[in-house]
Amino acid sequence: MKILKKLKKKLKNGSRGSLARKTSYAIGNVVIMCMLVMVVISASMSGVFLSSSIRGEFEEIAKNNGLTVQKVIDTASNAASGMQTFIESEYDDYAKNGYSGETDQSVLYKVKLQLMNKEIENYVLNTAWSTVADSDDIFGIGVFFEQGAFDPAVKDYSLYINENDAKAKTCRSYGAYADYSNNDYYKKAIETKKAYFTNPYTDNGVKMITASYPIIYNDKVQGVIVVDININNFSRLECDTDKYPSMYVDIFTDDSTFVYDSEDEDAYYGKKLTEILDTKQYVKIQKGIDTGKSFNVNTRRDNGSYVSRFYTPITAGEQTWWAVSVLNRSDLNKNTVKLVVIMVIISIISILVIVTMASKQLFKHIKPIEKVVDASRQLCSGDFNIEIRAESEDEIGKLSEAFSDAAGTLRGIIHDLQDVLQQMADNDFAIAPAVEYPGDFESIKQSLLAVVSDLSNTLSEINIVSEQVAANAENISEGAQSLTEGATDQASSVEELQATISNVSEEVGQNAEHARKANEMAQNVGDEITNTNTSMQQVVEAMEVINNTSMQINSIISSIDDIASQTNLLALNASIEAARAGEAGKGFAVVATQVGELATQSAEAARNSTELIANTIRAVEQGKTLVDEAAGKLVTAAGRTNDLVENIGKITEASENQADALSQLLLAADQIAAVVQENTAMAEESSASSEELAAQAAKLKELIGVFNLYQV
Repeated sequence: MKILKKLKKKLKNGSRGSLARKTSYAIGNVVIMCMLVMVVISASMSGVFLSSSIRGEFEEIAKNNGLTVQKVIDTASNAASGMQTFIESEYDDYAKNGYSGETDQSVLYKVKLQLMNKEIENYVLNTAWSTVADSDDIFGIGVFFEQGAFDPAVKDYSLYINENDAKAKTCRSYGAYADYSNNDYYKKAIETKKAYFTNPYTDNGVKMITASYPIIYNDKVQGVIVVDININNFSRLECDTDKYPSMYVDIFTDDSTFVYDSEDEDAYYGKKLTEILDTKQYVKIQKGIDTGKSFNVNTRRDNGSYVSRFYTPITAGEQTWWAVSVLNRSDLNKNTVKLVVIMVIISIISILVIVTMASKQLFKHIKPIEKVVDASRQLCSGDFNIEIRAESEDEIGKLSEAFSDAAGTLRGIIHDLQDVLQQMADNDFAIAPAVEYPGDFESIKQSLLAVVSDLSNTLSEINIVSEQVAANAENISEGAQSLTEGATDQASSVEELQATISNVSEEVGQNAEHARKANEMAQNVGDEITNTNTSMQQVVEAMEVINNTSMQINSIISSIDDIASQTNLLALNASIEAARAGEAGKGFAVVATQVGELATQSAEAARNSTELIANTIRAVEQGKTLVDEAAGKLVTAAGRTNDLVENIGKITEASENQADALSQLLLAADQIAAVVQENTAMAEESSASSEELAAQAAKLKELIGVFNLYQV
């Protein structure tokens, strides 16, 4: 991964370099992406195929282990099946032919057995000896009969042969019926009438299981054939290989009891799977067991590691045992991981080789572009002496050739422009481009010709205008001479006019002064009449005030008269009340009498004052009438005096306006004289300028004559 990161960083930095570097790194990026996609797809597919292959291989190992265990069980089943078949055939023969009366000595018991039973004993002995001797997995074989079911001479017949007995060609009795009839291997077979396999147990230091096969005739159990299978010999099952060091094998009975565990033969021996796994994992396994077919399942061990369990069914009579081959997931997938790592390494090496080779080839083929880049820099510096030789016939070669041709075309156009401009600098406008102007350069050519044509036309027009200016300058000079003479005559006439206006202005000024003095005198008289009228008005106003005051006094006296009447009435009322009061009111009656007298005197005085004030008011009104008549006459006189002052003012104003007009007229005459004098000077200057203009027009015509103009 570090290599990929460095390569990615290098590719990223390479995008800032030359075109060859950019292109190579761009291709590198594409190659890397493609290779990564290919690696991911290939690794995934290879991983799937390899994992499937490894899984198939491991399933085959698990199957072989199951077949190995199945072979052991089948050996036991075949031995028991042969005995069952032989015994049943003997029973059929006895049922058909009856008892022959012949007997023979029993090998195990010191009694004579019926010939049929002796043959059964001999067959059992020979079969057991050969089976136990030939198979290390079979620890022993026995035949146990029900009481009196084998032979009348032996009530409890039981025969058993182990490994030592098989070697010595001997046998032994397993004891009385009571000794074996209560054991599971016998009792279960009798009860179910089917083959039965016990859970694992240890007998004299040997771990084993017992397979029981009932002997049934006419639907009646006659006895049980037992086969003891040595569990210790399961150690030869394929496990803990160099290829799969974490592999181990478990053998389970139908109820998930451990029969054998190759990893630790004692740790789980005789325990059930439910004691080892949690409920969730056990349920997952039980689902596979319920199918009755081979399956695999992933579980987690106590140490936290994950394992894959491959279950292979084993037929054990009416039961289904399971051979379980177990392998750590990491061990199962390590080859897949190795393959992916190898493919990644190979891909990285391939990427590096491809990118390196592609970069070299790109640098080789794109290197000529550097000449084009150098030529473009030369163009930027203004040097068009460029010639690039194409080294190949590919696009880069064509680009170099096209760039060289473009530089040659630009060089020719620039040289032609230099020649044209030099001719223009030499005053020669009769020019034409000497080279071809292709494409957009045609507009430059047309613009250049337009500039030359416009300049030629302009200079031609200037030449024509200069001739016209020279002719007009002569006319202006002649007109200026005539203007000078006329201006001199005008100056004399204006001087005479100035003298006349000056005399008239003095006389009008004197008239205006006299009118002004008369106006002042009339204004003084009018002012005196106005002042007198003002005084009369003040007298009228004073008499008006007296009249108003007399009226107010009259009103006050009327109020006093009313008060005296009311006081007299009150005094009368007080006398009446005092009289009513009797002796107590005598003093008050005297006061009331005095008050009544005072009220009578006040009323009398008020009547006298009223008569005097009325006489005064009548005298004031007569005086006011006389004053009003005098004031009216003064107002009339003042009005006529104002009319006189107004008329004299108008005469004065008109005289002053005439004097001002004559002053303005005199000022205008002075300005006319100044203008006439200025016109005279300007006419003289115009005459001189016209002569100078004619000289300059001749000079301009001479300058235009040096140009060789372009003729359209």
